Amino acid sequence: MVVPFTLIELSVLGIALLIYARHARDYEKITLQNSELIIELNLGYKKSLTQWNAPWVRVKDPESLHDRKKDLVILESGAQTISIGQFILAEKRHDLAKEIRQALKLCLH
Repeated sequence: MVVPFTLIELSVLGIALLIYARHARDYEKITLQNSELIIELNLGYKKSLTQWNAPWVRVKDPESLHDRKKDLVILESGAQTISIGQFILAEKRHDLAKEIRQALKLCLH
């Protein structure tokens, strides 16, 4: 009777470790070089690299703390949008938006 339950327990543990390993290296990286804003996202097995002209980027503050998608910082350039800030506390996302805005203003001068 012990062996079947041990196999089930080890299987569940193995699945949990696989899920953890898939997202253990997730990150968001924002780099401002000269007049170019580079946004690098690594989420699960999906990687993306976006390069925008920094003076054209608009930053939107988080709208709501009730909807997970809406409480992220939105970066826009033309018709493209990217949501960032999922790895920091919701209370700090306004500060993130402010810091990005300030860096973009410095880039213009």
